[in-house]
Amino acid sequence: MDKIKRIPAFKEELCDRCGICLNKCPVLQLPLDEAKSEIQKLIEGDLDSRVLKDCTTCFSCNLYCPQKANPYQLILERWNDLYKIRGFAPIFKFVCPTESPNLWQLLNIFLSNKEKKRIYKWMKTKPESNDNLLFVDSFIHLYSFIIDESSLFEDFNLIDPVDYWCAGGYLYQLGILDVVGKIAKVMKNDIDTWSVKKIVTTLDAIHHMFNIVHPKEMGIVHDQEFSDLNEYFLEKINSGEITLPQAPLNITLTVHDNCFSKSNNANNGSYWETPRKILKKCGCKIIEMKHHKKDSLCCGWGAGASWTSNFSLMPDILVHGIRKFREAEETGADAIVTYCEGCNFVLWTLKELLGSKIDVYHIIEIIRLAMGEKLDHPTQNRKRALDINAILIYQVVVSIFQNNFYINRITYNREKNSFKPTTINTIALRAIRLLFRFRIVRNLLSKVIRSFASFKK
Repeated sequence: MDKIKRIPAFKEELCDRCGICLNKCPVLQLPLDEAKSEIQKLIEGDLDSRVLKDCTTCFSCNLYCPQKANPYQLILERWNDLYKIRGFAPIFKFVCPTESPNLWQLLNIFLSNKEKKRIYKWMKTKPESNDNLLFVDSFIHLYSFIIDESSLFEDFNLIDPVDYWCAGGYLYQLGILDVVGKIAKVMKNDIDTWSVKKIVTTLDAIHHMFNIVHPKEMGIVHDQEFSDLNEYFLEKINSGEITLPQAPLNITLTVHDNCFSKSNNANNGSYWETPRKILKKCGCKIIEMKHHKKDSLCCGWGAGASWTSNFSLMPDILVHGIRKFREAEETGADAIVTYCEGCNFVLWTLKELLGSKIDVYHIIEIIRLAMGEKLDHPTQNRKRALDINAILIYQVVVSIFQNNFYINRITYNREKNSFKPTTINTIALRAIRLLFRFRIVRNLLSKVIRSFASFKK
């Protein structure tokens, strides 16, 4: 593969080292003098900067920067430098589809045959030129029943090989920029063979990657037109093509704004405004968290970007996940609603690990309820969260005996897809999952996690 020539997005010539970005950061909140010092360290390439150890990769600093210098991308560049030196912590194999075992492989043990067939179809779709193509991100595979047999998707042909890595979105947040460039090139080569002109994406991150990151930072320009699924839904609701006979639902919700929702500020924050318009159309009351929209805290996942060791990574994610749930619970809302499939996976994982009483919805579920479609919520969601928690604990234990690694393969052999794991102790994994059937085990784990996270904080 030809070497990707990346285009630096941080504008050093615009940065006046004012420190406002790190001073206003809802996580770091650095005193202004320290913020100025840390920005200078990052510019000089200091890989021991505090920012690299505490940032939760949430994009907010770009919105605070008065000079529009893109300080967020400066942080990503330094993480990319660190990756070249140390690689990835072994626990990250969990979300690398070309490593074995990974999340998608391990989950296969718990998937029903119906789910396997559904996901396999998405992975093997061969787009036609006249398709109304929906690019499904790989994290919705974990909760595929959210979109199963819904009339919302009957006009779409759905596609997602897992090794498209959400267009590189979650690796981008981790600062693995050179790998993202390779993914962008592979995807362009594939997509150009599809002969489709328009593609709808389920995820803000994928939409942003195709439209902004690939062309402006990786030098990979796509010829297709990409649109966001929430914009598609809102347009259909406004036109009457999607009817909501069960509205108003009279559910009180608090909205979790994902990190990539802050990446579209040039379009007046449409990523976070459109879902709120949809929720209001469905007759939901919205109570905002203390930190929302441009100030929103990450779901917890983002804390993994600033990892310092394999052992500290998961506790860091838990600490920030607890903070998010506390803010949500303080609103008094019935549920958190997210419009990101990755965040949906993380929020449900944390909800069950922490024993939180607040419910979690994906916005697609809210629309389906307003349409009058029947959902097995939260029973299916909770069961899947327990499946994933068992996998997570299994993977944490396995990672103790592994070394840091580099992502050397972007694609896997499509004939030996993610349904065929190679190195896995199924007995151990099933035993862990069996333990989660007992409330006393779940409650004990929740208390241990909360105590440990409080101690670490």
